[in-house]
Amino acid sequence: MVRKKKLSPSGAKGEDGTYHNAHVNLHEDELAVAGLEIGDDVFVRVREDKIIIQKADPDEVDHDF
Repeated sequence: MVRKKKLSPSGAKGEDGTYHNAHVNLHEDELAVAGLEIGDDVFVRVREDKIIIQKADPDEVDHDF
């Protein structure tokens, strides 16, 4: 499944007048494909050209992305 998403500004603006946080909305059908549900705890990993969201199961954390 591939859907184009927009990173939306989030939170308060900083002293410089710009946002420093963003969020992305995921629909429940997208979460279901990933084996996630609304309210689940997740790990978020940031790499040079990727953002990886993984279910927060410490016994099954995949480090090889």
